[in-house]
Amino acid sequence: MMKNELSKKQSELLASFNKEELLEIIHVLIRNNELAQTTLVSGYLLESEDILKLIEKEYKKRSKSKRFFDYYETDIFFGELHSYMATLFDTIIPLKPAESEMLLSNMLQDFERLSETKDTSSGGWQDYYYYLVESWIKALSLQKDIDKVTVANKLFKIFQGEYYFSVSLLAEYKSTLGLDILRQLRDVFYQHKNDDEALELSYSIKDIEFFKTYLDREKEFLYPRYYLDYAELLIEDVRSDEAIVLLENLREKNNKLPVELNDDKIMELLIKANIEEGKKEEARQLCIDAFKEYYNHRFYELYENTLDKDEKGSAIKLFLDIANQYEENRFFYLLFLIEVERFDVINDYVLNLGKDNIIKITDSIIPSTARKVSSLLYKSGFPLSATLVRRALVEDVLGRGASKYYKYAVSDLKKSLDYGEKIQSTDDIASNQTYLTALYAKHKKKASFWSLAEEKIKGVSMDKDGAYYGK
Repeated sequence: MMKNELSKKQSELLASFNKEELLEIIHVLIRNNELAQTTLVSGYLLESEDILKLIEKEYKKRSKSKRFFDYYETDIFFGELHSYMATLFDTIIPLKPAESEMLLSNMLQDFERLSETKDTSSGGWQDYYYYLVESWIKALSLQKDIDKVTVANKLFKIFQGEYYFSVSLLAEYKSTLGLDILRQLRDVFYQHKNDDEALELSYSIKDIEFFKTYLDREKEFLYPRYYLDYAELLIEDVRSDEAIVLLENLREKNNKLPVELNDDKIMELLIKANIEEGKKEEARQLCIDAFKEYYNHRFYELYENTLDKDEKGSAIKLFLDIANQYEENRFFYLLFLIEVERFDVINDYVLNLGKDNIIKITDSIIPSTARKVSSLLYKSGFPLSATLVRRALVEDVLGRGASKYYKYAVSDLKKSLDYGEKIQSTDDIASNQTYLTALYAKHKKKASFWSLAEEKIKGVSMDKDGAYYGK
């Protein structure tokens, strides 16, 4: 049911009105709502040819302004244009697909000019633009009397060098256009020496043979990433032996390739290909080598996939030992622990830092990650370490006097107090009140922070002598 559909009682009341009353209601609606007027006129009161003329007339009127629109005005402009045009096109496309396609084609090709006087930084134009694309493709697909070559050439005309639309997205319209048309379009791109678009589209429609033919003919790909795309398709096509040869060759010459090529992606695909080929020992060694280089949990997961259930305990110990080898890699070590959900180890790590060195955790991981760690520690039954991490985040902001982050520090203070309710005051960690007293004594000049804390945290109060916490 649509959320704006009338209720049963409302429908019954509407049905009880006579003709004159209904006409009066309609006139009131269209006087106060342009979209309602457009829906009524285009859907019920105009012939098809008149709707097409109305679209053209209204578009010219709305798009002729040469003044500059700021981002807020731009969002409103495209939002209103989208709503108006969608009402008309949704009605006319099934009735006049060829004529609709021509209008939509002109509007797509006019989009660059239309955007020149608009601040498009907020992205509010996207719904309108992608509606044009989708509607244009729909209008094309409804024309049963045009051949595939013609459709492909129309697509090429619109999308060659298109800044706002990646040709890879055309794969989403495979069911509408058909695979044959997309292959035909790919061939048109290739014939016009648009190799990048041809390969990108081939990858999207998983046309592995084009990659093979291209490499045989051209001897190398236009960009290194296409080697990875080709290898991925080979693995999916159960041709992992070919993928291994391709990737091994790529590793050998990788030092001669642009730095944009991700060596960790080569390793990931090479591991997957070896697993598919049943080469588990080779895959495991590649996982270890890759993890030592990149500290990415993906390689542990791939390693784990090669093991029996009773072997997994020793595997995690092996990878934890590797990750914990170098002090400069604390960030990756902690990220790995989070990904494999070893909160017992994170708890030990935090407690080993101690209350005096806990601030070091803010050097190892960014605040958003530290907050995630703290929350997960608390949920996993480690309130002590969870509290320490939150206190470290508060100290980090106050110690730097970073007033623009005070709202985050107040939030962290609140969490530290909440978590602190679950722990007892010991020699290792101060109680909430003792902690708050010490924090105020150290940072009492940060008046705006304390004012915000008193406002936002229930139970926190201030006077001339200090800060207090009581539920």
